[in-house]
Amino acid sequence: MSAPGFRRLILELGVGATGPSSPREAAAFAKSLGLELLAVFVEDEALLHASALPFSREIDPVTHRWRPLEPERLENEMRAAAAWARERFSTAAKEAGIPETFEIRRGDPGPLAAGLCVETDIVAVSPSRIGGATHGFQRLTATAQGSPAAVLWLPPNAAPRRGPIVAAAADAADPCIAAARQIAERIGEVLAVAMPRGGDYPVAGVSAEELAGALNDAGERMIALSRTGPFGEVAAELSARRGVPVLVLE
Repeated sequence: MSAPGFRRLILELGVGATGPSSPREAAAFAKSLGLELLAVFVEDEALLHASALPFSREIDPVTHRWRPLEPERLENEMRAAAAWARERFSTAAKEAGIPETFEIRRGDPGPLAAGLCVETDIVAVSPSRIGGATHGFQRLTATAQGSPAAVLWLPPNAAPRRGPIVAAAADAADPCIAAARQIAERIGEVLAVAMPRGGDYPVAGVSAEELAGALNDAGERMIALSRTGPFGEVAAELSARRGVPVLVLE
């Protein structure tokens, strides 16, 4: 049985959407919670259409000069990128010992990805590098924020470790506490709750630096918090600062 009420972990592997270690980290997380694992590679239809316009140009990665953006070359590059994404995703799933599903879809990446997500899903998001997010990563972030799914922020190149599951709660009634407790029980860890002193202000009013500082040397395995306010920026930075996954719950 999965916990807490989630069924599937979704990872988008479009160009620039995730970091190189994302498949391995996503597979490990899915295995620990007993989730189905789905990877989706979205071929950007708008980009393909734009490549057919006579004035479309791109920078040649070898000569660093402008060249025409040719539809046939772009199609070939997308196929090659999808094949590479499938290979590293399948390898990560096999290493984790779990089944996986890989889909290739074509269309507008935002609506396509959002249309896949339901309340029992978790969308994994992992920047390829902190402080320099690609267009693909920014697109995926916006999609995740607007979906009904929970969002799992994965830090770049994180090393798996044991430790408590921390609920970064606004107050004692914050639903992230119950969710963190279920996750802790599922994976055999203890629950730790971090709350503002007196519980008199919301998590959304606390910076990632303050949250990270409050955890000090907790040695946590994962952080869970509720989706309140501008959660995306805080959760991403918190994950990077602490070097652990941060699960943002509806």
